[in-house]
Amino acid sequence: MEPATIFRQNGITIISKHNPERRQGRPSKIALVLAGGAITGGAFKAGGLKALDELLSRGRMGDRGPLRLTDFDMFVGLSAGSILASALAGGISAEEIYRTTVGESSRFSPMQLLDFMRPNLREPPERVALFASKVAEILATYISGREDPVTGKPFTARQTILKLAQVVTRLAPTGFFDAEGIRRYLRRQSESSGLPQDFPELRRLRGKSLYITAVELNTGTQVVFGPEEHYEGVPIPDAVAASCGLPFWYRTVRVRNPRAGEPGERRWLDLADGGVVRTTNVGLALKRGADLVIVYNPFTPIRYNVPDRSLHEHGLYALSSQLFRILLGSRLDIGKDKVALDPSIQSDVVYIEPHSADLDFFQMNPLNFWSKRRAAMHGYSSVKAAFESCFDPLRQVLARHGIYLEPIPPRPRPRSDVIRGLA
Repeated sequence: MEPATIFRQNGITIISKHNPERRQGRPSKIALVLAGGAITGGAFKAGGLKALDELLSRGRMGDRGPLRLTDFDMFVGLSAGSILASALAGGISAEEIYRTTVGESSRFSPMQLLDFMRPNLREPPERVALFASKVAEILATYISGREDPVTGKPFTARQTILKLAQVVTRLAPTGFFDAEGIRRYLRRQSESSGLPQDFPELRRLRGKSLYITAVELNTGTQVVFGPEEHYEGVPIPDAVAASCGLPFWYRTVRVRNPRAGEPGERRWLDLADGGVVRTTNVGLALKRGADLVIVYNPFTPIRYNVPDRSLHEHGLYALSSQLFRILLGSRLDIGKDKVALDPSIQSDVVYIEPHSADLDFFQMNPLNFWSKRRAAMHGYSSVKAAFESCFDPLRQVLARHGIYLEPIPPRPRPRSDVIRGLA
């Protein structure tokens, strides 16, 4: 096996390992893998996806003509990336997603503040009911004289009071907001546009495979929602809301288990953000046969190279943002090394990330709802510039999968007399 060829420049990383002869004439299976990013990271991706779609539209794929993102075979998303992946899998163009993000779409309404930050009003009454039930259980145990299984003696008043004190903590809600707002927003958009709301139907109607991931809190394991997966019966809006369930920002996302009643299955799936256990899900796409995987991660550490200055001077927010990005970026770097070194992986993987010197995007708070338009526009311009600087390596790797890009025409240079007139 030939060693992997690795290219890195301006936020674009290409790991080339694919041999077209292995396909024996079969078209390449292409997957788009989208990481999280909250509000500004999701908007940044919306802009970058528009730039990627425009790049692909410059070429052709065999007799099919120009390739668009909605033509991909597989879509994998987690957290904010799950919203974009589900839209593309449903046939919504990257241009339409971008227009929706910046509030210029005539077809879809943009996400409103209450969709993103729906107050967690449902959980407090649930918590009170759970608290009352547990208090009744503890008091009944004491009054009945039931024995402590450890000591073999009846529970004492002191033990009972201590247990009651511990139970008080159960009254605290698990998050400030409720991801139900996201679920309702997606359901409204799907119903108004006639988009499929379950995974098998999406594959049947569109011929596309959509996979959404979250983490199951009772087991600490990743859950994959998608066609032919264990929980394929979960509706797409419910799966996306669960994948977006950022811990403590949102309450625990409870999804009705479609397999309830089977051995070992609970009535509810208690879920949180898919980014808790993965930065992206490249491995999921590779295991399902993708020959070309395009990965988009909006959060990478900044390289702060200002002479004799430090991020420390910028305070808590800058440091916490950098540490958060280091965590996500280092996990993804480990994944890149695995792709490059694992001999069983014979696919090409293209990673799209912000430039390490992109201070403008670094300064955008991921949860700032009012920055999404600026983030989307910045994502489009910065990713488009990155593609232009890396066009030849991108054209080479895409050509191995039957995607032939036309050269980007040079930008017209300004006339010298105009420059003199503005001087």
